[in-house]
Amino acid sequence: MLDQDLYLYESISLQLRRHIESGSYRPGQRLPSVRNLSRLFNTSVNTIIQCLRQLEQENYIEVRARSGTFVAASPPAGLHGSTDFDPLPVEISLSDDILHYMEPHHQADLVHLGIALPHPRLMPMERIMTTLRDITRRQARDVWDYSHPQGHQRFTLQLARRSLHYPNPISQDDVIITNGCMEAIDLALRTVTRPGDTVAVESPTYYGTLLALEVLRRKVLEIPTCPERGICLSTLEQAFKHRRVSACIISANAQNPLGFSMPEQNKLKLVELASRHGIPVIENDVWGDTLYTEGAMPAKAYDQAGMVVYCHSFSKSLMPGIRLGWVAPGRFHHRLRELKLVSSITTASAPQLLMARLMESGFYAQHLSTLRLQLAKQAQQVREVVLRCFPAGTRVHQPSGGCVLWVELPSHMNTEILFEDALGAGIHIFPGSVFSPSQQYTHCLRLNVGSPVDTPLLKAVARLGELARYRSAPRVEGPIAEH
Repeated sequence: MLDQDLYLYESISLQLRRHIESGSYRPGQRLPSVRNLSRLFNTSVNTIIQCLRQLEQENYIEVRARSGTFVAASPPAGLHGSTDFDPLPVEISLSDDILHYMEPHHQADLVHLGIALPHPRLMPMERIMTTLRDITRRQARDVWDYSHPQGHQRFTLQLARRSLHYPNPISQDDVIITNGCMEAIDLALRTVTRPGDTVAVESPTYYGTLLALEVLRRKVLEIPTCPERGICLSTLEQAFKHRRVSACIISANAQNPLGFSMPEQNKLKLVELASRHGIPVIENDVWGDTLYTEGAMPAKAYDQAGMVVYCHSFSKSLMPGIRLGWVAPGRFHHRLRELKLVSSITTASAPQLLMARLMESGFYAQHLSTLRLQLAKQAQQVREVVLRCFPAGTRVHQPSGGCVLWVELPSHMNTEILFEDALGAGIHIFPGSVFSPSQQYTHCLRLNVGSPVDTPLLKAVARLGELARYRSAPRVEGPIAEH
């Protein structure tokens, strides 16, 4: 039976994907002809062709001229996950693992491929500090005093102006300034859910989101997520329809860790589902400013009913230390503002005045143009090395923004073991297991590509590939000898 809430070709793709993942169609096996599939699904040949193009882009099938369509030799390892997908909400217990894998970030002698963060060399540090010194001299009283609970008007005006081209622009009055994106997400979760509630998340998803949900004592429902198109809307619709979740948290652009940006039609459909079923969507757009190409909008842009709580910050695009973020809560504004008041009253004035000045002058927009080009270049350079040096069968998803690569190693590998090997070789990475409460991505890892690519970094990535190849070989146990 087709999923009525998907476009027809998407629904047919989903059915074929499930057959491939369940083993009904094995690697290398020929699929029925286009005309046979057309008759089977009672649809046009053009719809079947569109469906097969999608599956080919997702590496599920291979189209061979004059021979037909065949299941790929190594189809994706269940990221769409209909067979491995557990429809039951789960409690999260990842905090100890996450903290363990984060700790090496502060060791200066390591090559840092773990924490997702652009290198300081990519940031205009001198301009930032010069502007900040000028603000503290010229606007000392404003820096000293509390700002308005919703933020400085000069800053909130600039934030609202960024959305003027949206179908549904964000009002300046709807903006609330926060201490980074994580406070925005925390406030959003506390606004639209209660302890014990279940929240739908992408699978895999950012471990910081899972940590916040764990601390707030929320349960999680993992929704299969495509590395090209984003969260599976048919599965999410079922969760909404049966009231199995109280909210959903997603990243529509440059998602961490997969790096995809949802097609605009999918963002629109997501917002329509949320509005139709009355389920709030929390949108984490922390990487939105780093998209390699312009034109993509957040899901919030399509939000007529105010069901999307939009969260954003400048930690990844300019300076993590200023801890400056913001949230546009839509219809949940009043409650979120109350929680902000009792949580931290307001956000420091100096970072807001700094960003207002950088945005008013046009400098921030100029900086983003340079940053995007550099991040795209670095991601491509590191991706090429990974594909060349890692074990056969390794897949690396092409990101649309941000500074991370999601690496899928052969399914028998364990990147928690590789983490220890890499640390012994002076390299910090992040295992894939902490990007899912069910820890189902143990064969995956996330690499930070935020640093300019130089010889030491290339050597570190090649060495990591060497360690991975060693662990991929049969019957390898125990520590690896150092070179």
